[in-house]
Amino acid sequence: MNIESPGVPVRGRSASGQGLTRTDWASERIDIATLSASSHERVDYWREMILRLFADVEIGALAVPEFHGRVRSQKCDLLRVSDVSASAQSVNRRHLHARSRDEDKYFAVLMLQGQECLEQGGNRTVICPGEFSIYDATRPHYLNFQQDWRQIIVSLPRSSLNHLVPDMECRTATRVSLDTPTGRVLRSFLETLCAQVGEFSCQEMARLSESAVHLIALALGTSHTGDPEHSRTQALTLMRVKVYINDNLGDPTLGAEQVAMANGLSSRYIAKLFEREGSSLMRYVLRRRLERCAAELLNPLHAGKRISELAFALGFNDLSHFSRAFRAFHGVSPTEWREANGRNSS
Repeated sequence: MNIESPGVPVRGRSASGQGLTRTDWASERIDIATLSASSHERVDYWREMILRLFADVEIGALAVPEFHGRVRSQKCDLLRVSDVSASAQSVNRRHLHARSRDEDKYFAVLMLQGQECLEQGGNRTVICPGEFSIYDATRPHYLNFQQDWRQIIVSLPRSSLNHLVPDMECRTATRVSLDTPTGRVLRSFLETLCAQVGEFSCQEMARLSESAVHLIALALGTSHTGDPEHSRTQALTLMRVKVYINDNLGDPTLGAEQVAMANGLSSRYIAKLFEREGSSLMRYVLRRRLERCAAELLNPLHAGKRISELAFALGFNDLSHFSRAFRAFHGVSPTEWREANGRNSS
């Protein structure tokens, strides 16, 4: 694609139609559209929008007078929620790896209008209005829209779902049924969330994002039909346990007995579930606390908080142990992590 270097503001048109503006691609709130008088400029700007906001892909679209595209989105550290609509086109991702941290995502898609064909990793599916699917932005994929379309795209870090949903790579480009209690809640949640995009505070967006991740994980947990019934039940149970753990990381007493009691399971059974992943419950708890703490250290909402406050809020009660574990996991100390990303440490 013929584009400028990432990070450099480019000239485009805002959705309000007030003429040429400088697009701040790093903004938490985006509302932009292809309103240029030239059809070729509209297609070029659409390619720019997709690259800057989503992933480095090749887009095939006709530069015709009626071509249009619009993105309304809001993001936080955990994810981006976007209302995207455009004309017929194809999207082809050839790269094998993410080119930046911002591209290391899964894209969860709820179709609102039109039809989309997705292909990835040997899977192929077609989704229509009201249907849901997910694909990995870092791996080759092909998308095709044969008519005008509109969809909700939730861009979320791959690690956030990989920790909750077993065998995620097998679930991409498959149609996920929303004709279940969880599926209906997910659809309603995403439609309501998207209707208010751009109006949430940073704090509200962060809290809603955690709910979105868990709902998507729950919907995906019931979607994989290739596993035997017993394995599928175990996978769903493990995901339910992980959701509980992630909701209670701030409890310093969180342990096997509490997790087992809250989920109506035995500690031994939970241990066997984690053994299937080559891990253990408490190793999982520690890893999630360290990952969450790393994210909180970079969160602008916590820029004024001491590192010790964040560590205690996530269930650590020994700062020496926390510092050693953080360095062993992330390769740097908590202070170095925060300073390297432009935050003040304390």
